Amino acid sequence: MGLHYFDSVTDEKLDYEMYFGGDFDRNRPATMYPHLTSLGACQEKALEAIAFERLMSGSTANLDREARMIDMLVSMLADDGLLWITPDLRRKPWQKINEPFVMVHGQGRMMRAMIAWYQYTGDPAWRRRIDKMVEGIEKLVVHRDDYAYIPVHGFHDEEYLRSCYTHNGWKDTVEPTDEKFGEEGSLFNHQGHIPGALATWSVLTGNERALRLSGQLVRFYARPKFWADSKSGDYPFVNGADHAHWQGHFHGHVNTLRAILEYALATDDKRLMEFVRDGYEWSRQVGFAKIGYFDHQGCATGRMIGLATKLSYHGIGDYWEDVDQYIRNHGSEMQFVPEDKPFLYSLSEGKAPAKPSAQLVTDHVVDRVIGGFSGQADKTAFFLCCGPHGNMGLFYAWDATLRYEEGVVRVNLLLNRASPWMDIDSHVPYEGKVVLRNKAAREAFVRIPVGVDRRSVHCSIGQAEIPKLWFGNYFRVVGLRPNDVVTLTFPLKETTGRWTIPGIPRVKGGTMETRVHTCRFKGNTLVELSPPLVDGSPLFQDRRRFLGGKAPMVKVSRFETPRVLRW
Repeated sequence: MGLHYFDSVTDEKLDYEMYFGGDFDRNRPATMYPHLTSLGACQEKALEAIAFERLMSGSTANLDREARMIDMLVSMLADDGLLWITPDLRRKPWQKINEPFVMVHGQGRMMRAMIAWYQYTGDPAWRRRIDKMVEGIEKLVVHRDDYAYIPVHGFHDEEYLRSCYTHNGWKDTVEPTDEKFGEEGSLFNHQGHIPGALATWSVLTGNERALRLSGQLVRFYARPKFWADSKSGDYPFVNGADHAHWQGHFHGHVNTLRAILEYALATDDKRLMEFVRDGYEWSRQVGFAKIGYFDHQGCATGRMIGLATKLSYHGIGDYWEDVDQYIRNHGSEMQFVPEDKPFLYSLSEGKAPAKPSAQLVTDHVVDRVIGGFSGQADKTAFFLCCGPHGNMGLFYAWDATLRYEEGVVRVNLLLNRASPWMDIDSHVPYEGKVVLRNKAAREAFVRIPVGVDRRSVHCSIGQAEIPKLWFGNYFRVVGLRPNDVVTLTFPLKETTGRWTIPGIPRVKGGTMETRVHTCRFKGNTLVELSPPLVDGSPLFQDRRRFLGGKAPMVKVSRFETPRVLRW
């Protein structure tokens, strides 16, 4: 569905630019619109997500249109390696200014996308482009001693333009004094991805310039003045700046923690690994982490799934239970699915038609947005930041579900997954049952969710029950042969409790009220929520079907790939 969304919001009449966002509750019919940040940063996010979803699904739908969209983005890469927007205000007035500009946010996002496509396709043209962009980013930075920073003051004083670089360079190169500099009041939000992309590229190709520049930026972003509360401090007896405590832009800080982690992995820097681990654990105190609800948009959960998965993969922490909770709840519930259509259509009932505008599109908006992610917890809007990150969250969970190495399969999440080594048929959350269809593994480690009584876990190969072998939270299955069918069963415990979910700022203005909610869980899956997160929200209001004892069975074609990307 994600690929459907990205294709459907791409408009060939706009040179294959994607529409940025839309509303279901302002006019009838629903509307969507372009925005300055579509080409500047968000379409590059979509480009990365598309590579991931091509890999995981094997889909070949709409490849011709996709190729033309990619060609358009690649054509924006100039000789200096940077991604330049050359405005055409007559056709695209939302681009605001009449001179070429570089949106700093888009450089990190385009590099991440190109890294994904280089691994997915193996095309050496991507490598040449990325190496050139590394050189181009050097042009943007200011070097000081052992660190470097990117200025935030361009020549245009308007949101999303004020920190853009033009052919005139920077208006000034003053060093940012706190994290609240830049777009959306956050230095990290528009710069944070860059050192992570550089570090990943250095690991993949040995590009020493990328690693050196990544380290210089990380040494700047990890400075105490950007963490905790630089004015008021932190809790008594806690030095929050040393532990990546923060206040402010959720997405920006999580982006930057992920980037610092990439550099730490590239250089085996244990201190930075601990810094990121502390920052992740601090970040998950926001909102209601038990369901992956960190802010009002659909972006945050996907970002946290990525960070938690990275930390867990590399043994810096064990957050698989977090990932399982995130993806079973907010990480999937925020996606627009076909079953949402009646609700989405109903939101515009009684609303006035949109005023004629070249910047508003009303053509089949509800159908086109299926597969995207909501930008509001009431599912009344969507944005091109939420769609990519939400879909990347699905990919991260898919990638995390199963890993194979030297004859050993590790199943981290009890989700459906096909692979060349083993297929997973999960009946969770309908019932505590998982079937593993072995192809190439001689041994498997299957993580059993926290809260399951180990005495109640049973495992059989074929019809023969096998002894229980445990390795931490993992059930160990040995002596596997091709075509073996392994079945694990366990009861899924139901729990009901009251949770206070703090008010979170809304994208459309205002702050949600703090509410006490009654939450009913089956295992890690939220099956009932009262009252809703927001009045009128459909989220978690139609999940009683999971209380049934048998999973519905559907016959589908499954795709498998041996390819594993470094993301």
